[in-house]
Amino acid sequence: MKLSFHASPNYRDSKSTSEIMRDLTVCLLAVLLFSIVYYGVFYGVNYGVRVACMALTGVAAAMITEALWFKAVHKDVRSSLAHSYGWVTALIMVLISKITVSYYAIAVATVFAIIFGKMVFGGFGQNIFNPAAFGEAIIMNGFASSTNADFTTTATPMATIKSAGWVMKGSDFSSFMAQYGGFGKMFLGYYPSVIGSTSALLIILCYIFLVVREDINWRTPLVYVGSIVVISLIAAAINGNAMGTVLLNVLAGGTLFDAVFMLTDPVTSPVTIPGKYMFAVGAAALTCIIRWRANLPDGVLYSILLMNMLAPAIDRACAGSQIKDAKKIARTTLIVSGICLVIAIAMGATVKPAASESTESAASTSASTSSSTAAASASASASDTGIALNGDFKDNEATCEEQSDGVYACKAKGFGLINNMGGNYSENEATITVKDGKIVSVEVTKFGDTKDVGDAAVADDALAAYKGLGADDSVDATTGATYTSTSIASMAAAALAAAGK
Repeated sequence: MKLSFHASPNYRDSKSTSEIMRDLTVCLLAVLLFSIVYYGVFYGVNYGVRVACMALTGVAAAMITEALWFKAVHKDVRSSLAHSYGWVTALIMVLISKITVSYYAIAVATVFAIIFGKMVFGGFGQNIFNPAAFGEAIIMNGFASSTNADFTTTATPMATIKSAGWVMKGSDFSSFMAQYGGFGKMFLGYYPSVIGSTSALLIILCYIFLVVREDINWRTPLVYVGSIVVISLIAAAINGNAMGTVLLNVLAGGTLFDAVFMLTDPVTSPVTIPGKYMFAVGAAALTCIIRWRANLPDGVLYSILLMNMLAPAIDRACAGSQIKDAKKIARTTLIVSGICLVIAIAMGATVKPAASESTESAASTSASTSSSTAAASASASASDTGIALNGDFKDNEATCEEQSDGVYACKAKGFGLINNMGGNYSENEATITVKDGKIVSVEVTKFGDTKDVGDAAVADDALAAYKGLGADDSVDATTGATYTSTSIASMAAAALAAAGK
């Protein structure tokens, strides 16, 4: 692996910035077109139209914002727009967003990304942060609830595996993957995720195209993905499905898209070759740590922003004569990269496998308990056969009000609210009838968890299992819908407690 520049004299690359950005735009449009077709075919024409309208909204907001800025600073608007490439920022930001994000959120976040992520630093080529990542961070933190309720998809693999504790074994992992059609469909892109990150095949083809055209440096994406493979393989081999976890970390989420279209940004990444290696390894380590130990299901976005801040320091660490100081620079790169890998692997080794809730059926392992909920369920249950109704359901915050004699209207948090998923998630609501200290019936009146995943726990047969149970009994969790099962159980427990007063 080469860790030094060519000695001088060097030649100037004949390829212009406009040519590079043209090639990048072609690839982004190809990914956008795939997303339009995918959502249009699998979810309906209105979904495909929405993806296209989101892109148009972002591009329009970017171009109008830049035009007004150039007008205000007395620059030629037409020429400046052509060399500012605001549409690239807008397209990337839309492609790393979910389809549920509102047009309003896209427009406002794009304006902020252009102004505060690029223009205030001096415009294109002088920004500290990747503008698209900056804008998406605004959407995630400032507009999480600004969504369109008419457009919903099933839970993404990242959100689902995050809720399961990231580590699964054997049939649990196979069942989890079955709901997304396996790794084959995930490679092709036939599964729900952020708009542009689904098709690994298309993104890899874009990477090859951009490398062959000498538009991007091949090192950063390759080292980044390779580092994620190493970290995931070693960490998961300790207590989980190693190869499955590796493939999931690479194919799902924003790993490949962000590696090709965002980490390679020459403005916000180190300019030295050793620095690019260090930058990629650090980003990979942060991605894995955030995925495994933080609240976010996917850590790529924030790993990029954090490494953007460190890019100048990385270049300083790699400064010096590329000939006389070659050994010193190589040693620094290897030491820093090694430390990053060791820390990430150590953090991954602490992730515990998700317990199998049922040995009878594993149709779809999706929203298992988080570490706090799992701990509460474990301490609450007298055995490993189910959810104890006399347990501690503090995370669910269940409440019940008596409507009539023995009939209670109950509410409780489920998967989305406990994990701060935003979007269209809300409390689950149910009417529960209790007589002589036993549950007579459970009727769900409002389902607030993930469609086609958590609703398995509110099916008629799942609710029928509560009939005749008392406060000292347990109920089996529905495989793949543990959060919702716990939410229903918490309401049943609250109804029994209210009836016993």
